[in-house]
Amino acid sequence: MLCSSRQSPDEAPYINMTPMVDVILCLLVFFMAATRLYDWDESEFAVKVPEVADAAPLTAAPDDIVVNVVASGRVAIGDRAYDLDGLSALLRRARSRYANQGVMVRGGADLAYQDLADVLSACDAAGIRDVRLPVRSRDESR
Repeated sequence: MLCSSRQSPDEAPYINMTPMVDVILCLLVFFMAATRLYDWDESEFAVKVPEVADAAPLTAAPDDIVVNVVASGRVAIGDRAYDLDGLSALLRRARSRYANQGVMVRGGADLAYQDLADVLSACDAAGIRDVRLPVRSRDESR
């Protein structure tokens, strides 16, 4: 009978876990020794936190002011009529309350360009940059 160093077919192969456990424990000890365990203090880090100059309130933006050009030098906002000086004062007050105040300028198709330019100049003098001119397509007007 021949002597064989091979396993018999009845024995199942197994993995020796001891070296793997030894390696894991060594790594655990290494990382525990290499890491300082304490409460971090914010003053240890040289970090500059962001600063803000003008923090805006956390409120919703106001609606746009709708300026209807009714005649040369006359505008209407809601049910009140204003001249160009009154419009400028109203727009300055609105901008002082909210820096990004928007204005929508409306007028008829027969509006003179000078009347529109006067209203846009009043908006510019008040510091309002968000000015819109609504239009509709020619197909809608038929």
